[in-house]
Amino acid sequence: MTESKERGITLIALVVTIIVLIILATVSINMVVGENGLIRKAEQARDAYENSSKKEEEKLDSITEEYEYLMELRKLPQGPTGKPLVEGLTEIQKRTVKAEDKYGKEVTVPKGFKVVPEFGKDVNNGIVIEDEDGNQFVWVPCTEEQYKKHEYNKKIEDDTTSKSDTGNGKWNTYEYRKYVDWEEESNVDKNKESVAKNGGFYVGRYEAGVPDNASFSVNNENNKITMTYYTADANNENKSKNVTKEGEEDLKPVSKQGVQAWNYINQTNTVEVSKNMYNGTESTYGVTSQLIDGIAWDRIVDWLGENYTNIASESSSHGNYSDNTTQLKEDALYAQHVYATLKSGQAGESSGWVYASKYKKGHPKLGEESLTEDGEGSTKYNSVDYINGSKYNTSTHTISKRIELSTGAISDFKLKNIYDMAGNMWEWTTETGYHNTTETNANTITKYAVIRGGCFNANGIVYPVSCRYGSMVATSPYYSIGFRVVLYIK
Repeated sequence: MTESKERGITLIALVVTIIVLIILATVSINMVVGENGLIRKAEQARDAYENSSKKEEEKLDSITEEYEYLMELRKLPQGPTGKPLVEGLTEIQKRTVKAEDKYGKEVTVPKGFKVVPEFGKDVNNGIVIEDEDGNQFVWVPCTEEQYKKHEYNKKIEDDTTSKSDTGNGKWNTYEYRKYVDWEEESNVDKNKESVAKNGGFYVGRYEAGVPDNASFSVNNENNKITMTYYTADANNENKSKNVTKEGEEDLKPVSKQGVQAWNYINQTNTVEVSKNMYNGTESTYGVTSQLIDGIAWDRIVDWLGENYTNIASESSSHGNYSDNTTQLKEDALYAQHVYATLKSGQAGESSGWVYASKYKKGHPKLGEESLTEDGEGSTKYNSVDYINGSKYNTSTHTISKRIELSTGAISDFKLKNIYDMAGNMWEWTTETGYHNTTETNANTITKYAVIRGGCFNANGIVYPVSCRYGSMVATSPYYSIGFRVVLYIK
């Protein structure tokens, strides 16, 4: 009996021992191969070491690359303060570079752009940069203090002429000071921060042009032969220009010479397409793009005024205006619109525009000019070359014409390397307001936007480069209003 009892105890002890061993084995195995085991921790340590080593290598490579890049910059001709001379940066830059001209004036060349020195090496006369697609912009030197809206504090007796002495000629503020609710849609604080950090900003060398991939571009393969001119006329079967996409593809404006200016697009859409130009391409370009704001426009006018006396009040000779009758000496892409009288029986029976339906290549005479049968007579405008020409009187000899030019068509209209700030197209800005155009400060649901600089159907004295005009509905496109893109360095 005692022997049987002892065997039972021994068996229980054996079972307990086995259980304990199993538990210990389980714990040991878990410590070795479990989620937090030695092997997993070893693997994590290995991965951490490899990741750390990779980051160290990447950091070292970046430092080495930066050092090599700086050494390359040091090989370039140096300016008075030791920065690279701007004319040496003729290759697309991999980094944003602080450079200077021979007078020590600073210019920041952003990543993704190069300098085109044949257009200028002096900051005061306009440094031109270019991206890999040929879009060009001009450096506008500007301090943080200079980046502000022009002051309109003096009361003007007649705001329909709106001329006020400002120390830099006279500024035309027509349709601006009547309303106090104007606001910039741009990020003014961020723009000012960029200006303070980089010493300026860039403005499109040209008015915004229609991209080649747009179906309404005269450079489009489908339109090169006919050079079709598109309007948003309800009776025009062609596609309107007032779009931001072609299918799913964003349309991006170009800043190039000799292309079709992008008019007939409303202010709301110009804000969108201007952002599309460079935003979202952080890895390639060191800038953000936007529609020009009123602050940038005012700074540019001040800057131009340093070289061109009274440019703010008299711009006739500096742009494509109705009172500038320059005879073009070389071929340019242009559209000729005419102003005529509606035939009897037409709604209103008054004068109105007959829009060209095609672009031409040639060297026309600019400005307002009456047409007779001896030249390009009135019967011509009852043809398929004009939108709704058949609605207009073909017997009158008082038809007058206006010439819309392609971008940068005339070198005489270039100021500090910037083309057509004055004339050719009015240009939308980011300044908008909800007000009534007939009652001061009366709020409405209508959104208006400020346009600047006059156009081919405006007088250069009444509507100079400084001119502000605030009675255009932001959601409506117009044949004589285009836009311009500005760049702020990141």
